[in-house]
Amino acid sequence: MVTWGLHDPSAENVRLNVCKAGEAESRSECLPAHACASGWVWKNQRSVLVQDLDTEPKLPAFLQSLRRLGVRTYYVFPLTTRRNKLGAIGFGSLHIIPKTNATLEFLRRTAAIIAQLLDTTLSSNGHTALTDCSQTASAAAPRLEPEPQDFDLRDFASGDEAFQEMVGSSAPLQEVLRQVRTVAATDATVLLLGETGTGKELVARAVHRLSQRADNKFVSINCTAIPTDLLESELFGYEKGAFTGAINKHVGRLELADRGTLLLDEVGDLPGVIQPKLLRVLQDREFERLGSNRTVKVDVRLIAATNQDLHRSIAEGRFREDLFYRLNVFPIYVPPLRERKSDIPALVRYFVSRYASEEKKSITTIPAEAMEALLNWGWPGNIRELQNLIQRCVILTTSSVLRVPLGELRSNAKLSSGKVSREVERELILQALKQAGGVIGGASGAANRLGMKRPTLYSKMKKLNISPAGFPD
Repeated sequence: MVTWGLHDPSAENVRLNVCKAGEAESRSECLPAHACASGWVWKNQRSVLVQDLDTEPKLPAFLQSLRRLGVRTYYVFPLTTRRNKLGAIGFGSLHIIPKTNATLEFLRRTAAIIAQLLDTTLSSNGHTALTDCSQTASAAAPRLEPEPQDFDLRDFASGDEAFQEMVGSSAPLQEVLRQVRTVAATDATVLLLGETGTGKELVARAVHRLSQRADNKFVSINCTAIPTDLLESELFGYEKGAFTGAINKHVGRLELADRGTLLLDEVGDLPGVIQPKLLRVLQDREFERLGSNRTVKVDVRLIAATNQDLHRSIAEGRFREDLFYRLNVFPIYVPPLRERKSDIPALVRYFVSRYASEEKKSITTIPAEAMEALLNWGWPGNIRELQNLIQRCVILTTSSVLRVPLGELRSNAKLSSGKVSREVERELILQALKQAGGVIGGASGAANRLGMKRPTLYSKMKKLNISPAGFPD
Protein backbone atom coordinates (compact mmCIF):
# COMPACT_ATOMS: atom_id res chain seq x y z
CA MET A 1 0.00 0.00 0.00
CA VAL A 2 1.21 3.49 -0.87
CA THR A 3 -0.31 6.69 0.53
CA TRP A 4 0.50 10.25 -0.37
CA GLY A 5 -0.97 13.35 1.17
CA LEU A 6 -0.56 16.77 -0.43
CA HIS A 7 -1.10 19.91 1.57
CA ASP A 8 -3.69 22.26 0.13
CA PRO A 9 -2.78 25.80 1.30
CA SER A 10 -6.08 27.25 0.08
CA ALA A 11 -8.12 25.00 2.39
CA GLU A 12 -5.47 24.23 5.03
CA ASN A 13 -6.06 20.50 4.77
CA VAL A 14 -4.46 17.45 3.18
CA ARG A 15 -5.70 15.62 0.11
CA LEU A 16 -4.95 12.02 1.00
CA ASN A 17 -4.62 9.38 -1.72
CA VAL A 18 -4.45 5.65 -1.00
CA CYS A 19 -3.33 3.08 -3.56
CA LYS A 20 -3.61 -0.60 -2.59
CA ALA A 21 -1.92 -3.50 -4.32
CA GLY A 22 -4.26 -5.12 -6.84
CA GLU A 23 -6.46 -2.03 -7.23
CA ALA A 24 -6.36 -0.18 -10.54
CA GLU A 25 -7.30 3.22 -9.11
CA SER A 26 -6.45 5.08 -5.94
CA ARG A 27 -8.93 6.52 -3.45
CA SER A 28 -8.78 10.20 -2.58
CA GLU A 29 -10.27 12.33 0.21
CA CYS A 30 -9.62 15.65 1.93
CA LEU A 31 -8.75 15.51 5.64
CA PRO A 32 -7.64 18.01 8.28
CA ALA A 33 -3.88 17.89 8.74
CA HIS A 34 -4.19 16.52 12.29
CA ALA A 35 -6.39 13.62 11.15
CA CYS A 36 -3.82 11.69 9.11
CA ALA A 37 -0.19 10.64 9.32
CA SER A 38 0.67 12.57 6.16
CA GLY A 39 -0.59 15.78 7.78
CA TRP A 40 1.46 15.18 10.92
CA VAL A 41 4.60 14.44 8.91
CA TRP A 42 4.02 17.52 6.71
CA LYS A 43 3.54 19.78 9.73
CA ASN A 44 6.44 18.46 11.81
CA GLN A 45 8.80 17.59 8.94
CA ARG A 46 9.64 14.29 10.61
CA SER A 47 9.27 10.74 9.39
CA VAL A 48 6.96 8.27 11.12
CA LEU A 49 8.14 4.66 11.42
CA VAL A 50 6.03 2.01 13.15
CA GLN A 51 7.19 -1.59 13.03
CA ASP A 52 3.99 -3.24 14.26
CA LEU A 53 0.75 -1.30 14.64
CA ASP A 54 -0.78 -4.26 16.51
CA THR A 55 1.66 -4.02 19.40
CA GLU A 56 2.20 -0.25 19.54
CA PRO A 57 0.73 0.83 22.95
CA LYS A 58 0.44 4.57 22.22
CA LEU A 59 -0.77 4.56 18.65
CA PRO A 60 -1.96 8.00 17.44
CA ALA A 61 -5.59 8.20 16.43
CA PHE A 62 -4.71 8.82 12.79
CA LEU A 63 -2.98 5.42 12.60
CA GLN A 64 -5.72 3.37 14.27
CA SER A 65 -7.76 3.24 11.06
CA LEU A 66 -4.80 1.61 9.30
CA ARG A 67 -4.57 -1.00 12.02
CA ARG A 68 -8.25 -1.82 11.51
CA LEU A 69 -7.45 -2.40 7.83
CA GLY A 70 -4.83 -4.96 8.80
CA VAL A 71 -1.76 -2.81 8.10
CA ARG A 72 1.15 -3.96 10.28
CA THR A 73 4.07 -1.73 9.25
CA TYR A 74 3.91 1.86 8.08
CA TYR A 75 6.68 4.26 7.04
CA VAL A 76 5.96 7.90 6.08
CA PHE A 77 8.45 10.44 4.66
CA PRO A 78 8.07 14.21 4.14
CA LEU A 79 7.75 15.37 0.54
CA THR A 80 9.98 18.41 0.88
CA THR A 81 12.21 20.39 -1.47
CA ARG A 82 14.38 23.44 -0.95
CA ARG A 83 11.43 25.64 -1.93
CA ASN A 84 8.33 23.93 -0.55
CA LYS A 85 6.91 21.56 2.04
CA LEU A 86 4.44 19.68 -0.15
CA GLY A 87 3.12 16.82 1.97
CA ALA A 88 4.15 13.24 2.73
CA ILE A 89 4.34 9.78 1.19
CA GLY A 90 3.84 6.53 3.10
CA PHE A 91 4.63 2.87 2.47
CA GLY A 92 2.62 0.23 4.28
CA SER A 93 2.48 -3.57 4.45
CA LEU A 94 0.11 -6.20 5.83
CA HIS A 95 3.19 -8.06 7.09
CA ILE A 96 5.99 -7.22 9.53
CA ILE A 97 8.97 -6.60 7.24
CA PRO A 98 12.63 -6.97 8.31
CA LYS A 99 14.78 -3.91 7.75
CA THR A 100 17.58 -3.48 5.22
CA ASN A 101 19.54 -0.24 5.02
CA ALA A 102 19.52 -0.40 1.22
CA THR A 103 15.72 -0.50 1.06
CA LEU A 104 15.26 2.27 3.63
CA GLU A 105 17.61 4.50 1.68
CA PHE A 106 15.82 3.55 -1.55
CA LEU A 107 12.53 4.73 -0.05
CA ARG A 108 14.08 7.99 1.14
CA ARG A 109 15.46 8.69 -2.32
CA THR A 110 12.13 7.75 -3.88
CA ALA A 111 10.42 10.32 -1.65
CA ALA A 112 12.99 12.96 -2.65
CA ILE A 113 12.51 12.24 -6.37
CA ILE A 114 8.72 12.36 -6.08
CA ALA A 115 8.97 15.63 -4.13
CA GLN A 116 11.00 17.19 -6.95
CA LEU A 117 8.48 15.96 -9.55
CA LEU A 118 5.56 17.36 -7.56
CA ASP A 119 7.33 20.67 -6.96
CA THR A 120 7.91 21.03 -10.70
CA THR A 121 4.26 20.27 -11.42
CA LEU A 122 3.05 22.76 -8.80
CA SER A 123 5.40 25.44 -10.10
CA SER A 124 4.05 24.95 -13.63
CA ASN A 125 0.35 24.59 -12.86
CA GLY A 126 -0.07 26.44 -9.60
CA HIS A 127 -1.04 25.07 -6.19
CA THR A 128 -4.59 24.30 -7.33
CA ALA A 129 -3.39 21.43 -9.52
CA LEU A 130 -3.49 18.86 -6.72
CA THR A 131 -5.21 16.26 -8.88
CA ASP A 132 -2.43 16.38 -11.46
CA CYS A 133 0.13 16.16 -8.65
CA SER A 134 -1.59 13.11 -7.19
CA GLN A 135 -1.40 11.41 -10.56
CA THR A 136 2.30 12.30 -10.75
CA ALA A 137 2.94 10.78 -7.33
CA SER A 138 0.94 7.68 -8.20
CA ALA A 139 2.96 7.10 -11.35
CA ALA A 140 6.32 7.68 -9.67
CA ALA A 141 5.77 5.80 -6.41
CA PRO A 142 7.22 2.27 -6.33
CA ARG A 143 4.86 -0.67 -6.04
CA LEU A 144 6.30 -2.66 -3.15
CA GLU A 145 5.41 -6.29 -2.70
CA PRO A 146 5.06 -7.35 0.96
CA GLU A 147 8.18 -9.50 0.96
CA PRO A 148 10.49 -9.67 3.99
CA GLN A 149 13.39 -7.97 2.23
CA ASP A 150 11.40 -4.84 1.34
CA PHE A 151 11.50 -2.66 4.44
CA ASP A 152 11.10 -2.55 8.17
CA LEU A 153 9.30 0.24 10.02
CA ARG A 154 9.91 1.09 13.65
CA ASP A 155 8.95 3.88 16.02
CA PHE A 156 10.88 6.91 14.80
CA ALA A 157 10.69 8.82 18.06
CA SER A 158 14.29 7.81 18.82
CA GLY A 159 15.50 9.00 15.42
CA ASP A 160 17.09 7.42 12.38
CA GLU A 161 20.07 5.19 13.24
CA ALA A 162 22.13 7.02 10.60
CA PHE A 163 21.85 10.20 12.70
CA GLN A 164 23.18 8.82 15.97
CA GLU A 165 23.31 11.42 18.78
CA MET A 166 21.75 14.07 16.51
CA VAL A 167 18.83 14.71 18.83
CA GLY A 168 15.96 17.08 18.07
CA SER A 169 13.10 17.82 15.73
CA SER A 170 13.48 21.56 15.05
CA ALA A 171 13.16 22.88 11.51
CA PRO A 172 16.86 23.96 11.30
CA LEU A 173 18.03 20.48 12.32
CA GLN A 174 15.59 18.76 9.96
CA GLU A 175 16.94 20.90 7.12
CA VAL A 176 20.46 19.68 7.93
CA LEU A 177 19.29 16.06 7.92
CA ARG A 178 17.50 16.60 4.61
CA GLN A 179 20.67 17.97 3.02
CA VAL A 180 22.68 15.06 4.45
CA ARG A 181 20.32 12.54 2.85
CA THR A 182 20.54 14.40 -0.45
CA VAL A 183 24.33 14.56 -0.69
CA ALA A 184 25.10 11.20 0.91
CA ALA A 185 23.99 9.34 -2.22
CA THR A 186 26.72 11.11 -4.21
CA ASP A 187 30.50 11.31 -3.92
CA ALA A 188 30.49 15.11 -3.81
CA THR A 189 32.86 16.92 -1.45
CA VAL A 190 30.99 18.40 1.52
CA LEU A 191 31.91 21.57 3.42
CA LEU A 192 30.41 21.82 6.92
CA LEU A 193 30.11 25.37 8.21
CA GLY A 194 29.15 26.49 11.69
CA GLU A 195 30.31 27.55 15.13
CA THR A 196 32.39 25.35 17.37
CA GLY A 197 30.43 22.79 19.36
CA THR A 198 27.50 22.49 16.95
CA GLY A 199 28.13 18.84 16.06
CA LYS A 200 29.79 19.08 12.64
CA GLU A 201 31.59 15.77 13.09
CA LEU A 202 28.27 14.03 13.84
CA VAL A 203 26.94 15.42 10.56
CA ALA A 204 30.02 14.14 8.73
CA ARG A 205 29.55 10.66 10.21
CA ALA A 206 25.90 10.69 9.15
CA VAL A 207 26.92 11.48 5.56
CA HIS A 208 29.31 8.52 5.69
CA ARG A 209 26.73 6.11 7.17
CA LEU A 210 24.18 6.92 4.47
CA SER A 211 26.69 6.70 1.62
CA GLN A 212 27.80 3.74 -0.45
CA ARG A 213 31.10 3.93 1.44
CA ALA A 214 29.46 3.06 4.78
CA ASP A 215 31.14 -0.36 4.94
CA ASN A 216 34.59 1.24 4.69
CA LYS A 217 36.51 3.45 7.11
CA PHE A 218 35.58 6.90 8.39
CA VAL A 219 38.85 8.68 9.24
CA SER A 220 39.13 12.08 10.92
CA ILE A 221 42.06 14.49 11.31
CA ASN A 222 42.03 17.84 13.10
CA CYS A 223 44.11 20.44 11.28
CA THR A 224 44.52 22.49 14.48
CA ALA A 225 45.33 19.78 17.00
CA ILE A 226 48.42 18.49 15.15
CA PRO A 227 51.54 20.72 14.88
CA THR A 228 52.27 21.99 11.37
CA ASP A 229 55.53 20.05 11.00
CA LEU A 230 53.72 16.79 11.83
CA LEU A 231 50.42 17.40 10.03
CA GLU A 232 51.83 16.79 6.55
CA SER A 233 53.34 13.42 7.48
CA GLU A 234 50.19 12.45 9.38
CA LEU A 235 48.00 13.28 6.40
CA PHE A 236 50.12 11.90 3.54
CA GLY A 237 52.33 9.38 5.38
CA TYR A 238 56.07 8.92 4.93
CA GLU A 239 58.67 6.38 3.86
CA LYS A 240 61.34 4.87 6.07
CA GLY A 241 64.25 7.31 6.33
CA ALA A 242 62.25 10.28 5.05
CA PHE A 243 63.48 12.32 8.04
CA THR A 244 65.26 11.83 11.33
CA GLY A 245 63.23 9.42 13.42
CA ALA A 246 61.37 7.85 10.48
CA ILE A 247 62.52 4.30 11.23
CA ASN A 248 59.49 2.67 9.57
CA LYS A 249 57.06 3.45 6.78
CA HIS A 250 53.94 5.26 8.01
CA VAL A 251 50.60 5.12 6.22
CA GLY A 252 48.84 8.49 6.34
CA ARG A 253 45.18 9.26 6.98
CA LEU A 254 44.48 9.62 3.25
CA GLU A 255 45.51 6.04 2.56
CA LEU A 256 43.69 4.78 5.64
CA ALA A 257 40.50 6.34 4.29
CA ASP A 258 40.85 4.78 0.82
CA ARG A 259 37.36 3.81 -0.45
CA GLY A 260 35.95 5.46 2.65
CA THR A 261 35.52 8.99 3.99
CA LEU A 262 38.08 11.48 5.33
CA LEU A 263 37.00 14.36 7.56
CA LEU A 264 39.34 17.36 7.60
CA ASP A 265 38.22 19.12 10.76
CA GLU A 266 39.15 22.80 11.27
CA VAL A 267 40.23 22.96 7.62
CA GLY A 268 40.44 26.76 7.89
CA ASP A 269 43.66 26.26 9.90
CA LEU A 270 45.28 24.07 7.24
CA PRO A 271 48.85 25.38 6.78
CA GLY A 272 49.57 27.10 3.47
CA VAL A 273 52.33 24.63 2.57
CA ILE A 274 49.87 21.72 2.66
CA GLN A 275 47.00 23.41 0.80
CA PRO A 276 48.35 22.87 -2.76
CA LYS A 277 49.00 19.19 -1.97
CA LEU A 278 45.43 18.76 -0.79
CA LEU A 279 44.24 20.54 -3.92
CA ARG A 280 46.06 17.94 -6.00
CA VAL A 281 44.31 15.13 -4.10
CA LEU A 282 40.95 16.71 -4.84
CA GLN A 283 41.77 17.22 -8.52
CA ASP A 284 43.72 14.07 -9.41
CA ARG A 285 43.05 11.65 -6.51
CA GLU A 286 46.78 11.07 -6.06
CA PHE A 287 49.73 12.15 -3.88
CA GLU A 288 53.22 11.09 -2.77
CA ARG A 289 54.29 10.08 0.71
CA LEU A 290 57.07 12.14 2.28
CA GLY A 291 60.43 10.80 1.12
CA SER A 292 58.96 9.03 -1.91
CA ASN A 293 58.54 9.87 -5.58
CA ARG A 294 56.02 7.09 -6.15
CA THR A 295 52.47 8.28 -6.81
CA VAL A 296 49.77 6.79 -4.62
CA LYS A 297 46.21 6.67 -6.01
CA VAL A 298 43.31 6.98 -3.57
CA ASP A 299 39.52 6.87 -3.79
CA VAL A 300 38.41 9.06 -0.89
CA ARG A 301 35.23 11.00 -0.20
CA LEU A 302 36.38 14.25 1.45
CA ILE A 303 34.36 16.18 4.03
CA ALA A 304 35.80 19.43 5.40
CA ALA A 305 34.59 21.33 8.46
CA THR A 306 35.38 24.80 9.77
CA ASN A 307 34.05 27.45 12.15
CA GLN A 308 35.95 30.20 10.30
CA ASP A 309 34.88 32.65 7.62
CA LEU A 310 36.85 31.22 4.69
CA HIS A 311 36.00 34.19 2.47
CA ARG A 312 37.79 36.42 4.96
CA SER A 313 40.70 33.97 5.14
CA ILE A 314 40.98 34.13 1.34
CA ALA A 315 40.97 37.94 1.40
CA GLU A 316 43.73 37.91 4.03
CA GLY A 317 45.81 35.47 1.97
CA ARG A 318 45.61 32.61 4.50
CA PHE A 319 43.52 30.24 2.38
CA ARG A 320 43.75 29.40 -1.31
CA GLU A 321 40.76 30.48 -3.34
CA ASP A 322 41.01 27.52 -5.73
CA LEU A 323 41.05 25.09 -2.78
CA PHE A 324 37.96 26.76 -1.35
CA TYR A 325 36.04 26.23 -4.59
CA ARG A 326 37.08 22.57 -4.59
CA LEU A 327 35.84 22.14 -1.02
CA ASN A 328 32.68 24.20 -1.41
CA VAL A 329 30.88 21.74 -3.72
CA PHE A 330 28.04 21.05 -1.28
CA PRO A 331 28.09 23.38 1.75
CA ILE A 332 25.95 22.52 4.78
CA TYR A 333 25.38 25.10 7.50
CA VAL A 334 25.11 23.49 10.93
CA PRO A 335 23.04 25.90 13.07
CA PRO A 336 24.07 26.98 16.58
CA LEU A 337 21.97 25.81 19.51
CA ARG A 338 20.43 29.26 19.98
CA GLU A 339 18.78 28.84 16.55
CA ARG A 340 17.22 25.51 17.53
CA LYS A 341 16.24 26.06 21.16
CA SER A 342 13.18 23.83 20.79
CA ASP A 343 15.66 20.92 20.72
CA ILE A 344 17.10 21.74 24.15
CA PRO A 345 14.57 19.69 26.22
CA ALA A 346 15.21 16.60 24.11
CA LEU A 347 18.99 17.13 24.28
CA VAL A 348 18.85 17.59 28.05
CA ARG A 349 16.88 14.37 28.49
CA TYR A 350 19.28 12.54 26.18
CA PHE A 351 22.41 13.67 28.03
CA VAL A 352 20.84 13.07 31.47
CA SER A 353 19.94 9.52 30.47
CA ARG A 354 23.40 8.92 29.01
CA TYR A 355 25.44 10.21 31.93
CA ALA A 356 23.09 8.87 34.61
CA SER A 357 23.59 5.42 33.08
CA GLU A 358 27.38 5.88 33.13
CA GLU A 359 27.30 7.04 36.76
CA LYS A 360 24.79 4.29 37.69
CA LYS A 361 22.28 6.86 38.99
CA SER A 362 18.50 6.95 38.71
CA ILE A 363 17.50 10.50 37.73
CA THR A 364 13.84 10.73 36.82
CA THR A 365 12.95 14.41 37.21
CA ILE A 366 14.20 17.63 35.62
CA PRO A 367 12.70 20.63 37.49
CA ALA A 368 10.64 23.01 35.37
CA GLU A 369 12.60 26.04 36.56
CA ALA A 370 15.83 24.27 35.62
CA MET A 371 14.57 23.57 32.12
CA GLU A 372 13.44 27.20 31.82
CA ALA A 373 16.91 28.41 32.80
CA LEU A 374 18.50 26.04 30.28
CA LEU A 375 16.19 27.37 27.57
CA ASN A 376 16.96 31.00 28.41
CA TRP A 377 20.75 30.67 28.33
CA GLY A 378 22.41 31.64 25.04
CA TRP A 379 24.79 28.63 24.83
CA PRO A 380 27.83 30.30 23.26
CA GLY A 381 29.58 26.91 23.37
CA ASN A 382 26.57 25.26 21.71
CA ILE A 383 25.81 21.56 22.21
CA ARG A 384 29.28 20.83 23.57
CA GLU A 385 28.69 23.37 26.34
CA LEU A 386 25.25 21.90 27.10
CA GLN A 387 26.68 18.37 27.14
CA ASN A 388 29.47 19.31 29.55
CA LEU A 389 27.06 21.16 31.85
CA ILE A 390 24.63 18.23 32.01
CA GLN A 391 27.49 15.84 32.75
CA ARG A 392 28.53 18.06 35.66
CA CYS A 393 24.90 18.26 36.84
CA VAL A 394 24.57 14.46 36.82
CA ILE A 395 27.81 14.08 38.80
CA LEU A 396 26.56 16.57 41.43
CA THR A 397 23.06 15.04 41.66
CA THR A 398 22.50 12.78 44.68
CA SER A 399 18.75 12.19 44.33
CA SER A 400 16.24 11.42 41.59
CA VAL A 401 15.91 15.14 40.77
CA LEU A 402 18.56 16.67 38.49
CA ARG A 403 20.60 19.35 40.25
CA VAL A 404 21.18 22.34 37.94
CA PRO A 405 23.22 25.46 38.97
CA LEU A 406 20.39 27.91 38.38
CA GLY A 407 22.25 30.86 39.86
CA GLU A 408 25.17 30.38 37.47
CA LEU A 409 22.92 30.19 34.41
CA ARG A 410 20.77 33.14 35.42
CA SER A 411 23.72 35.37 36.34
CA ASN A 412 25.52 34.54 33.10
CA ALA A 413 22.37 35.29 31.11
CA LYS A 414 21.98 38.63 32.88
CA LEU A 415 25.63 39.49 32.34
CA SER A 416 25.44 38.83 28.61
CA SER A 417 22.39 41.10 28.41
CA GLY A 418 23.88 43.82 30.66
CA LYS A 419 21.20 43.49 33.40
CA VAL A 420 23.46 43.34 36.49
CA SER A 421 25.02 45.86 38.81
CA ARG A 422 28.62 46.99 38.41
CA GLU A 423 29.75 45.03 41.50
CA VAL A 424 28.03 41.81 40.44
CA GLU A 425 29.33 42.18 36.89
CA ARG A 426 32.89 42.55 38.17
CA GLU A 427 32.54 39.48 40.38
CA LEU A 428 31.13 37.37 37.54
CA ILE A 429 33.97 38.35 35.22
CA LEU A 430 36.58 37.53 37.84
CA GLN A 431 34.88 34.20 38.50
CA ALA A 432 34.81 33.37 34.78
CA LEU A 433 38.50 34.27 34.44
CA LYS A 434 39.30 31.98 37.36
CA GLN A 435 37.27 29.11 35.89
CA ALA A 436 39.00 29.57 32.53
CA GLY A 437 42.43 29.51 34.12
CA GLY A 438 42.99 33.13 33.17
CA VAL A 439 42.40 32.51 29.46
CA ILE A 440 40.26 35.20 27.86
CA GLY A 441 39.75 34.02 24.26
CA GLY A 442 39.12 30.62 22.71
CA ALA A 443 36.35 28.06 23.02
CA SER A 444 36.91 27.51 26.77
CA GLY A 445 37.98 31.08 27.56
CA ALA A 446 36.24 33.53 29.88
CA ALA A 447 34.57 35.46 27.04
CA ASN A 448 32.93 32.30 25.70
CA ARG A 449 31.85 31.27 29.19
CA LEU A 450 30.17 34.64 29.67
CA GLY A 451 28.44 34.53 26.30
CA MET A 452 30.16 37.55 24.81
CA LYS A 453 32.81 38.34 22.24
CA ARG A 454 36.43 38.83 23.30
CA PRO A 455 36.53 42.61 22.48
CA THR A 456 33.34 43.09 24.54
CA LEU A 457 34.91 41.39 27.55
CA TYR A 458 38.07 43.49 27.18
CA SER A 459 35.90 46.61 27.12
CA LYS A 460 34.03 45.58 30.29
CA MET A 461 37.29 44.67 32.04
CA LYS A 462 38.66 48.12 31.24
CA LYS A 463 35.54 49.86 32.60
CA LEU A 464 35.65 47.73 35.77
CA ASN A 465 39.41 48.24 36.30
CA ILE A 466 40.21 44.56 35.82
CA SER A 467 43.74 44.42 34.51
CA PRO A 468 44.34 41.98 31.65
CA ALA A 469 47.87 41.50 32.95
CA GLY A 470 48.31 37.91 33.98
CA PHE A 471 45.37 36.80 31.86
CA PRO A 472 46.82 35.36 28.59
CA ASP A 473 44.80 35.55 25.40
